[in-house]
Amino acid sequence: MFKKNEKVIYPRFGAGKIIKRFKLAVGGEEREYLKVEFFNSAITVSVPVEKADELGLRKPLTKKGLLTKLANLGSKVNITDRTLKELDEVSRRRLLSGGIEDTIKLVNTLKSLAKKKREENKNFSYTVSEQMEIAVEFLKSEIELVLGKKAVRQYDL
Repeated sequence: MFKKNEKVIYPRFGAGKIIKRFKLAVGGEEREYLKVEFFNSAITVSVPVEKADELGLRKPLTKKGLLTKLANLGSKVNITDRTLKELDEVSRRRLLSGGIEDTIKLVNTLKSLAKKKREENKNFSYTVSEQMEIAVEFLKSEIELVLGKKAVRQYDL
């Protein structure tokens, strides 16, 4: 289980640490919560302990585990009509999963789409740009936490 001052990864917001555990009565029922503060933003979230796994709160990967996953960063994705049709739903699902594999797949897809758009002299929509920014910041936060800030420069983000 998660403890105070433990470093964690949370979907969409990335790397942070648990700053406290507390109890709160909600709907007449007392529940225990984890308050998570994020390293790269002023945002904090309170996560019910019993829902932490379901909400995607997890421990950071090990160095070896992260390096293995990052080997897939930069893979080309074939952009099809189906990819475009499902992009918004797939992006949202991947951003909310909190999984590094999902984030890498999303970054690869969006980078491939960006290349296609440049070739067609078109631009990303605001929504797609925002999704790319969120995915890249999430990925950077775990890289910085596990491998150090300088390591981010090694990756094409």
